[in-house]
Formats: sequence, structure tokens, C-alpha cells
Amino acid sequence: MLFPEHFLTVRATVEPGRESEFNRWYDTEHTPDAVRMFKGCIGAARYKVVDGDGSHQYMAMYAFESAEELKATLAGTEIKQLIKIYDDAIGAFSTRQRTTYTKIFEHLKAS
Repeated sequence: MLFPEHFLTVRATVEPGRESEFNRWYDTEHTPDAVRMFKGCIGAARYKVVDGDGSHQYMAMYAFESAEELKATLAGTEIKQLIKIYDDAIGAFSTRQRTTYTKIFEHLKAS
């Protein structure tokens, strides 16, 4: 599977001068916790915007095997716990937006 069937994205903006702290916390604490706590999550990746519209600087992507698992995650207590932890740890200097996606088409290059 090159592209996940279902995923949750979290796009974040961080105050200047706080990116190093944000990235350290996100990479070493938050992402591993989310992958462990989200039932059905098969992995995560983070990205930094290189060229964009300025709406955010970072994106985390959490992949799920099924729409049901993703839906259950969004309704579960685990995501509420992680939101509170985020708010307490780095919410004072960052903002974020969550969006979910389901794959509708995939075209792979022929080998």
C-alpha cells in the first residue's frame, strides 16, 4: 500500500522561535502516543510545508486501515485525551486543524 485508504491530518502553525520545541515534543511524545492510542492506526508521518498558502507550517498524517476505525478514533476518548495533552504541552504557542480523508482514486506508475 503506497497510499493509505483512510487518514487523519492535523495541520499546525507554530509561533516563531518555538518550532524546535514543537517538533521535539511532536516527534518524541505526541506521534508515538497517537499511533499507540488510536485503534486501527497503522502508522504516522509528519511533513513541513515547503511552499504553500501560509495557512499552516506542519502536517501530521495518521493512516487507518478502514473508515470504521477512523470514525471510531474520532469519536473515542483517546483523541480527547490527546487533544488535552496537546493543549497543555504546546497549545499556548501553536494552533491546529484536523481533517479526515478517504481515498477515492489511485494511479500508480507502471514499472
